[in-house]
Amino acid sequence: AEARRDVAQQARDRGLELIVGLYSHWTDYEGTWAPASPAEHLDQLRRQVDACAALDPIHINVHAGCDSWPEDVSTRFYEDAQSIVPANASFETHRGRPLGHAFQCERILDAVPGLRLTADPSHWHVVHERFVDMDAVAGRVDHVHARVGNEERPQLAAPFDDEAADWHVAFWRRCWDAGARTACVEYGPAPYQLTGDFRDLWLQNCAAKEHLEEAFAAW
Repeated sequence: AEARRDVAQQARDRGLELIVGLYSHWTDYEGTWAPASPAEHLDQLRRQVDACAALDPIHINVHAGCDSWPEDVSTRFYEDAQSIVPANASFETHRGRPLGHAFQCERILDAVPGLRLTADPSHWHVVHERFVDMDAVAGRVDHVHARVGNEERPQLAAPFDDEAADWHVAFWRRCWDAGARTACVEYGPAPYQLTGDFRDLWLQNCAAKEHLEEAFAAW
């Protein structure tokens, strides 16, 4: 815990703010997926919440739940999970999780009124193979993963000048209007990044950051 506090303080000394990612299972999506019960997911989530407390993050992004559970099981899981995480935490709309299906996400939000989202709609586009109208969830978003994707790819290369970028910018603005206040561009390595090396990935994140800033400045 002391080492984690030192890392967090060093970041703050450099003018950086920390957003922590937690997993209820299948951490970092490494290795082979294996089934696990809601109780096992909740137990890991409790341990990770305790471990990250010393970091004092400005936000906590949570990958939680399993897309193979029945919807009623997922709903009960999120009811329990939201009681474990602190107030500055939100649950990501990521593939492999129940919230990664846009329409199931809407139904779960209806059933769990206090549940807050990290919106990464690029996953919804790929799952449904189309751009889906998700204005109804904008008011439940605390944190935005500002990555541009389309119906076949969760991550497109900047610069952007197409329908996908327009859709994402409009959705980010609706989330901001409804109260979201933190965002990160979250461009990831392979298999998200289809070409180039880590230097190219850094440049891609910088380009996406500039796109986000320009979109909001023009707005």
